[in-house]
Amino acid sequence: MNPSLHEFSNQFLDKLLDLIWGQWTALGVSGYSASDDPRLIDPEALLLATCSFGRYEPRLFDEALDCLQENGWTINTQRLSTLLRDEQWSGAPVLAAVAGWLSTGKYALKWRRLSNHPPRNAAPEELFRLKDGRPSPVVGEPEPHFAGYGFQRGPLRLRGHSQAFRPLDRRNLVVQLRALCGVNVRAEVIAYLLTHETGHPTEIAKAAYYHKRTVQDALVEMSRSGVVDIRPSGREKHYWLRTNEWQTLLQRPDALPQWVCWPPYFSAMERIWQRIHDPKLDGLDALALSSVLRQLMVEVRPSIERAGFDKTLSDDRQYLGERYLSVFLADVIKLLG
Repeated sequence: MNPSLHEFSNQFLDKLLDLIWGQWTALGVSGYSASDDPRLIDPEALLLATCSFGRYEPRLFDEALDCLQENGWTINTQRLSTLLRDEQWSGAPVLAAVAGWLSTGKYALKWRRLSNHPPRNAAPEELFRLKDGRPSPVVGEPEPHFAGYGFQRGPLRLRGHSQAFRPLDRRNLVVQLRALCGVNVRAEVIAYLLTHETGHPTEIAKAAYYHKRTVQDALVEMSRSGVVDIRPSGREKHYWLRTNEWQTLLQRPDALPQWVCWPPYFSAMERIWQRIHDPKLDGLDALALSSVLRQLMVEVRPSIERAGFDKTLSDDRQYLGERYLSVFLADVIKLLG
């Protein structure tokens, strides 16, 4: 691997794992430092990212399972299925194994449908990997449940230290609203309206990964309550909330979190990670490598822009030839900052 790309690869993974660790901590994982990240958490996108990147950090993977035992009710498995369908995820087979394991616990019914998706017929492989991508050796007797899904790993011994989520952590706005309103579309709709001046059903549906009709019906019903207001704009209706009143209700006197559309972000990070570990990149000179990475960014840029990080990226047209290599590395690190 190109020396610059090798160093970047390690930094990339460390920063992304820090982000994932911090979000699980807010959701109840024990033993990791708190974060001052002002961005709200998307539990379903976080779980899917963990099914990919958690394979490089076994402790993170198992702590996430421990947390799901305690707080599995926070996950909207119907929306999780939508994310699987609408974005690219390399961790989908691992999610099936996780769902199968969770389908034996106290939230069994909600996980069973996901435990059969997608089917996996490949030869068994090690669940965990070293940071360079090589399989991590299995220590101890293989865990039978994951072996049934084609993944070899050591015994699964959860600590049981996870706590209930912290409702006043501003990153947990969506989960707090799910606790208040139910694990359904209304929680995402309210979270969107609290973090935007107004919202139209189409844009909310796109950002929250629900059908437009589902969002529209929810908004019409919620507007009848008198606490969701309507602002006509031509033939369209835009909805808004009296934010200060909701902050009082939710006991959040300080700033609300920033909305981030995490599914396309994590999906883009997966594709970047997969490409920079492609053995075909070994031996490429700086010019050829820059060309490959430029094309990669062309492919993932729409996802990054949908996530709301469009201003982070440089205009690659200003950096010709091998000059783009350092620009790509710097842009991706900024995306992880």
